[in-house]
Amino acid sequence: MIRKRESVAILSIAFVVSAAWMAQSRSGDDNRNTGWTEVAPGILRTAGYPAGYALVEGKSALLIDAPRAAAELPGHTTERVLLSHYHRGSCAAVAALLRKGINVRAPKGAAEWLSVEGARKYWRESLPLRGSRTAYQVVADGDDGIDCSLIDGEKIAWRGWDIEVLSAPGHALAHVAFLVRKGRAGQANLFCGGALAAPGKLWAPYTTDWDHWTDLGLKPAAESLRKLAARRPERILPAHGPVIDKEPVAALLKTAEAVEEVGFLRSFERFTKKRLGNAPSYKFLVPEQAMSNGSKPWSRVSEHLFVTGNTYVLTSKDGASLMIDPWGQRSADQFAKLTRDEKLGPLEVVMFSHAHYDHYDGISYLPGRAKLEVWTLDRVATPIAEPFRWRAPFLDARPVKIDRRPKEGDTLTWREYRFRFCFLPGQSRFTMGVETEIDGKRCFLTADNFFHQDMFSGSGGWMGLNRSWPMPYAESAQKVLDARPDWVLAEHGGPFEFNAEDFRRRVEWGKAGARAADVISPSGNHRHDWDPNRVLVEPLVHKARPGDTIRATLVADNPLSATKKLTVHIDGFAKKWELEVPRGGSTRRAFEQRLPRDLATGRHVFPLRVLDGDRLDPVDAFVVVDVEADGR
Repeated sequence: MIRKRESVAILSIAFVVSAAWMAQSRSGDDNRNTGWTEVAPGILRTAGYPAGYALVEGKSALLIDAPRAAAELPGHTTERVLLSHYHRGSCAAVAALLRKGINVRAPKGAAEWLSVEGARKYWRESLPLRGSRTAYQVVADGDDGIDCSLIDGEKIAWRGWDIEVLSAPGHALAHVAFLVRKGRAGQANLFCGGALAAPGKLWAPYTTDWDHWTDLGLKPAAESLRKLAARRPERILPAHGPVIDKEPVAALLKTAEAVEEVGFLRSFERFTKKRLGNAPSYKFLVPEQAMSNGSKPWSRVSEHLFVTGNTYVLTSKDGASLMIDPWGQRSADQFAKLTRDEKLGPLEVVMFSHAHYDHYDGISYLPGRAKLEVWTLDRVATPIAEPFRWRAPFLDARPVKIDRRPKEGDTLTWREYRFRFCFLPGQSRFTMGVETEIDGKRCFLTADNFFHQDMFSGSGGWMGLNRSWPMPYAESAQKVLDARPDWVLAEHGGPFEFNAEDFRRRVEWGKAGARAADVISPSGNHRHDWDPNRVLVEPLVHKARPGDTIRATLVADNPLSATKKLTVHIDGFAKKWELEVPRGGSTRRAFEQRLPRDLATGRHVFPLRVLDGDRLDPVDAFVVVDVEADGR
């Protein structure tokens, strides 16, 4: 990966940018975003969103956050910059400010994403993303000139202004707010960064998805809001919303309550046991396997069905076998043992329930791989076969050839078994359900969507990066409820008896989660605000040599009830696109980009800047080019 300041000279022909244009774009010279407005005595604010602020004293200024428009403050000399967090929208002018020799400070923990090596490491390891812990809105290239040392409780004095640093994680993993007064008797101004956008609202709430299934980010977000409310600010100055000077403490508490409700509803177990009460009782089929990882000996679910961890093996009456969800070398080793112990015949078919590596990467270790047929739903197959096409967690970088790609409602037959496939989004959009009969029991394979209420909080959780939301969970739970199987073949060792009341509650849980998520979304629609992938470049990662032309498609989805008009810039590209995205629809726009012949090898990240009017749209989009050495 090369740093953007070093990439000024990279692109010089066709669609690519000149050095002059790059210098202009880096300086934040945007006709709609150059003005400053006084919002309180001695406090200026940039136009547009995200907003930056300036404390001014005479001709001197201290900036709080550094969006593009903050690169210049006419008539003033910027002396210091304080960053509330590491998101690139709020750090866009940092490079220009550092070039002027201005001191820029950020939260101590932000070095993981703002330093040169930190940014490189992030982009190197996050595409494809092997785990679920991720940051969002990360800068394309870091800068070692940023002093990442701000800590909770630190006091900063500047030209009569008293600034207190308050740790406030939630919107970002490393995030602070600043409580600022002009003298001891001055009003308490809270510069909250992205802690809230408006009373009860979070800008880009998916940034609280610190992992894929818990409230790990929502809980600290709510705790931070209550902590800030306890300081009794008299004015709140957000990055992504208007100044709040009417009942600011109530605004913080209202937002905390709304965030806590979403966090509570991340757990089906809490919902069914605490919210509804009198939770139904039903059994694990093989309790010794519950929450296992495949290291335990095989358990026999029925005469022809075995399970250990994620992996099921179904045997035919003639001894041949079918495997569901192999995980790493362990599954291959375990299958070899099962074959010996049960004197099984050949393994013929392998199925993948969803596009998370711990449910399919074992295919690489199974003996006779070339002879095995791989089956999975068409919507699950694409990210497994093309792991660099889209951004999603838990993908393996090794593409897998898929032999059969049934669609919703299709059936496939293997030996004496008949399988009906369905689209079953939940933990991930890339998930299938499979109905079949095994040893006289009607079974429904549900992947990682639905666990017993006493296991993993009862579900695989939901996460915007996974393209996973509450309503698809409700719809998938309804499919299982309508099918009324005898057994639910959950993963991670958790198959359990079907219970109709349990699944009725799961439908209600999904609906309740959707309502709560809508409440904290500025648009009122969480499918819009909780989706970092709503605008994207497809494919996401391109492998090219110097001088090649990359070809891609810009894709924008709009789940809202009104048409959206977006302006899309790709940093480093001279062209911009005006997109009109119909309500409830999508728009696709193909484009080309030629790379210069002297382009350095390595990973190049080009973020998308998507504007909805003068507001930065809440997406986390970019295109990546992995440049290989030119061997021609």
